[in-house]
Amino acid sequence: MDWKDTIAKVTNAAPMLGSLFGAPGMAIGGIVKLVASALGVEPSEEAIAAEIQQNPEALLTLKELESTHRIELEKLLLEKERIRLADVQSARTRQTESEKSSGKRDINLYVLAWLLVLAFFALTGMLLYFSYSGRAVTDQTGVLFMLLGTLSTAFGGVFQYFFGSSAGSTAKSATINNMMEKKGD
Repeated sequence: MDWKDTIAKVTNAAPMLGSLFGAPGMAIGGIVKLVASALGVEPSEEAIAAEIQQNPEALLTLKELESTHRIELEKLLLEKERIRLADVQSARTRQTESEKSSGKRDINLYVLAWLLVLAFFALTGMLLYFSYSGRAVTDQTGVLFMLLGTLSTAFGGVFQYFFGSSAGSTAKSATINNMMEKKGD
């Protein structure tokens, strides 16, 4: 069983626990150890995958683990989100400080952003054109669709960077700050 399939199964059974796998800034080893300990196997991806594949009760065990340690897992999820928001803030602060110190806009940032946006729309438009003109778009190697996926992700990143400070993000930041303040009390 592939590790991504294992994480998908864990996420289906125990969504909070599953979302902690591969979280930026989170020690994946700690999550692997926690899950392995609950399943009674050695702390390795292979052992966890094998146990989940062979033992139908393993996912139930992980669901119980999530239920029992819900508060601790929520704290980890809040920490995961705090780290993500700090990363976004850091990037924006770097840009602001750079522009203040030099007195100029960082043109490279804007050129790169526009190139990614244009490439995304050009490729999407090309695929739509061929699709609606009745020509089948085939990609034996998968490179074209891999490029589309990469450009889609980059487009999302550009959009998030320039317009990501939404009301929902602000509310989430306030909730995290309140939780962290309560934790300090």
